[in-house]
Amino acid sequence: MTVVAFAEKNKAAAQIASILGEGEVERITVEGLPVYEFKWKGEEWLVMGLSGHIMNYDFPEQYNKWNDVNPGVLLEVDPEKLVTRADYATAVKTLAKRANKIVLACDYDREGENIGFEAKTLAEEVTGVPIARARFSALSPKEVKKAFENLVDPDYNMAMAAEARQILDLKMGAAFTRFVTLSVREKARTKDILSIGPCQTPTCGFVYEREKAIRAFQAKDFWKITAIFSAEGGKEGGDFEGTHRAGNIHDKEKAAEIFKRLKGAKEGVVAKKTVKEAKTSPPNPLNTTEFLKRSSKYLGISPELALEVAEQLYLAGFTSYPRTETNKYADDFDFKSLVFDFARQKEYKPFAESILIAPIAPKNGEKDAHDHPPIHPIRAASRGEVSSAVNIPQAPEVYDLIARHFLANLMPAAIFEKTHLHLLVQEEPFDSSGTVLKDKGWLEAYPFENKKDKLLPFVEESQKVGIKKLSNTKSKTSPPKKLTEAELLTLMDKNGIGTKATAPTHIETNKKRGYFETKGKTISILDTGFTLMEGLSLTVPILVRPDIRAKIEALIQEVEDGKKEFEAALEEGTALIREMYAQLEANKKELTSSIAGTIKDEAALEDKKNYIGTCKACGHVLRIVQTESGRFVGCTGYPDCRNSYPLPKAGALTVLRSKECKKEGAAILKVGNKYNWAVGIGPCFTCDLEKECYPPETVGPCPECDGSMFLITYKDTRFLGCTKRCGYTHSVPKTGKLTLVDRTCESCGWKLFRLKEEGDQSTEEVFCVNRRCKEGRKYWKIGGKTSKLSAAGMRKNK
Repeated sequence: MTVVAFAEKNKAAAQIASILGEGEVERITVEGLPVYEFKWKGEEWLVMGLSGHIMNYDFPEQYNKWNDVNPGVLLEVDPEKLVTRADYATAVKTLAKRANKIVLACDYDREGENIGFEAKTLAEEVTGVPIARARFSALSPKEVKKAFENLVDPDYNMAMAAEARQILDLKMGAAFTRFVTLSVREKARTKDILSIGPCQTPTCGFVYEREKAIRAFQAKDFWKITAIFSAEGGKEGGDFEGTHRAGNIHDKEKAAEIFKRLKGAKEGVVAKKTVKEAKTSPPNPLNTTEFLKRSSKYLGISPELALEVAEQLYLAGFTSYPRTETNKYADDFDFKSLVFDFARQKEYKPFAESILIAPIAPKNGEKDAHDHPPIHPIRAASRGEVSSAVNIPQAPEVYDLIARHFLANLMPAAIFEKTHLHLLVQEEPFDSSGTVLKDKGWLEAYPFENKKDKLLPFVEESQKVGIKKLSNTKSKTSPPKKLTEAELLTLMDKNGIGTKATAPTHIETNKKRGYFETKGKTISILDTGFTLMEGLSLTVPILVRPDIRAKIEALIQEVEDGKKEFEAALEEGTALIREMYAQLEANKKELTSSIAGTIKDEAALEDKKNYIGTCKACGHVLRIVQTESGRFVGCTGYPDCRNSYPLPKAGALTVLRSKECKKEGAAILKVGNKYNWAVGIGPCFTCDLEKECYPPETVGPCPECDGSMFLITYKDTRFLGCTKRCGYTHSVPKTGKLTLVDRTCESCGWKLFRLKEEGDQSTEEVFCVNRRCKEGRKYWKIGGKTSKLSAAGMRKNK
């Protein structure tokens, strides 16, 4: 008799074959793929690993051209399940023809059951032999043998639950992504695909909502009154800090009034001392979500990578199956054998030995999903063993976290002594607290949670303590912090977004789409993600919120539990998606205007040369627009906003970003090197505020009135004139480059000029031009007419 088994991956197939064949295994190939052949219990066995899903749903070919098909039509089309890995499909059929019995040995969860059913479907095309299921939670000899000795029927409901999710996700993702992308492309030039996903979008929505709260935050002042107390008369002595019981005081006058009452105080009194013993219990056993959160928090590893490492540790036989919702151990779990194994491993020996000296009692959670036990090690291993078997750099760290979590879960509570002091200063109440770790308990094995002592000196009730310093410190409230990946996973789990297996994928998809990114342990939303979420939130908020997705997940769970038929769940799920799609269509104009406008804004902002500023009519971006017939300033909000301004027909334009128009023009432009232009106002030389906006650089006081002299330059001449236009003028050298310097004449106080003759790179003159000044007269007498170097110490050589 020949039995054929299909595992989910090649590595799992090799492990199963090694365990059942007890090392006597022959590796052959079928259709170029590895298959493991051995004998077990008098039967011939062939075990093959699949490649995850080898079939997938897609729409019929005629629906795949985006521009030819109304996206809404996809909600009414039944997608087809097609083979995506032809080599695996052919190998499955080839092996099925040789089989007298087939065993599905994929991972025991919704996706694993569905992958097994893909092999089952293909096999049933060529044979009618019995098909059974082997369920196991770890690739250990004990678990694998037990599973293959106690085969069960494949779980149709579990497989169909995964099928329902695939179909509903495809319908929603395809229809919504096409609708939004095509609608935005009608108004903005973009090749980007604006991806909408049933889990991906609400996941990004959580990050968007936090970012929105951060941007909307307005800091408020508060005052905190603190005191540094000194207990030098105590048995141990030392300083400690106390805080006024009012805490953060947002009323400045109130804080000042309290602080005034404390002024001059040199001592306080300990009115009450409370000492309590507090216990901190070990953490609950690890389910998938908790494992991913702790990997991110303690190891800085992304959820997707953490799950991949855990998967490889499972396949290598180090840990149990990593996808589980259960956080409590079964009553018959064999802790003792496993802990004995850890007692032989140097790194974990002290913790294991301390566990074995007393009855073993785990700290259990409350959820038993009846799928797999909590994530736990199935054998003790050193870091070197793990590194050799799993070629991922983070593998030893992840294994160590799982191992230490398992051991800590079996250890006693940590015991702290917590002291609280209630002090009075001028009858004003202050509080001070301290914590001392008395017994590490489970923290001995779990260094990830670092509980530091906060020591207080030994004091008694009614004891007086000195005051070294009193402070009334002004601070500002802090904005909300950015989400961490651990917090995001918690929000997803709480709101039913994704499953234990898919949650990391939804986070990673948003990263790949360019919607958000991780910086260290925190998540920052990117412009594209914020723009998309803002548009959806303002027009179709139901898409961003988790409500509908949670309802669809509940439908899928009902299929798995056998409470709802597959077809009925598809019908109800599609109806919910239609409801969202109708809102999308009804709000198309507002949605696309918002998103398209922001896309145009971003492009305009990047074009530094043509960016002008913000449109006062609609808030979008103003930029210089060049056309065949001319140029003008236009708004990126066009055609909804038709705000525009004319520009001069000739001359290179430069935006003067440091200048502001006093008549509220949109921007100031430099036209060639000739004049300035205020956008929306016109040329600055025609404006009555020109002198106020561009005050001339004055040389010194006018000799005839209370005005000032400044340099006036025309095409063929230049001279000094009076700002009060009194008629007094003064000559300056007619040739050469003439500039004011930051020095004044000691005799008259006028600013000095620098003159550099054209073509002369070696010399320059610095002089006073005032003819009514003795130094100025020297210049005009000696060198002014010929622009030679001046005398009287004004000569400067380069």
